[in-house]
Amino acid sequence: MSKPLMHNGTLREPILPELLGQAFLDREGDFEAGSHQSFTLTCTCRRFGIDDSGSLRVVSRFATDQSNPQFKDPQGPGFTEVKASNNAVLECRFDPKGNIRPWDRIMQIKVVRGFMKEGDTITIRFGVTDQGSLGMRLQTFCEKRFEFRVLVDPIATYNFQTLPSQPSIRIFPVPPVCWISVDPSICFDKPFSLKIKAEDKWGNPTNRTGTCLRFISCQVLNNLPGSV
Repeated sequence: MSKPLMHNGTLREPILPELLGQAFLDREGDFEAGSHQSFTLTCTCRRFGIDDSGSLRVVSRFATDQSNPQFKDPQGPGFTEVKASNNAVLECRFDPKGNIRPWDRIMQIKVVRGFMKEGDTITIRFGVTDQGSLGMRLQTFCEKRFEFRVLVDPIATYNFQTLPSQPSIRIFPVPPVCWISVDPSICFDKPFSLKIKAEDKWGNPTNRTGTCLRFISCQVLNNLPGSV
């Protein structure tokens, strides 16, 4: 348990992460690797709000090939719109090396005029397709928990704190485009294992298939099944 903090010689309870804010994603669940998607992330301020010149960050791991958020080309991939519920003026930028590894890819939203109080929201639309963009392309490799991790600097000290809960999605493979046999290239008069791997178009192993495979051998192989 955290110990109380000292402030001006008196005891003060530690800051609870729940007082920083909350983040919600409009769509959660399973999404295909490499697909184009659109998401709306809503960040709600709690007791501390966000001061004038304070910031919000949405961060992701450096090991990803998803499309980067961009704010100028509404027809290009990854077009992103950001709006404050109280019409505070926001400044947005993307930096691939702007945070601590492994969460070093950031989209930073700075309050440059006005401030955010408790209950105010910042709404982020990733992959806006209204004007012709294909949307936000997800990474091409699978991940059980891909987070839209949100950090906040509520009192403009550049000390970013992680919100207590992070919205996430699951990225899973697409159906297979090829089948790979994994077995010895040379094996004489010894038992061996035959392994079959299905790969999707990105190279991910995938089980999204109901295909029946039949085996034909030019030699007699004991225990070789006719099909699987």
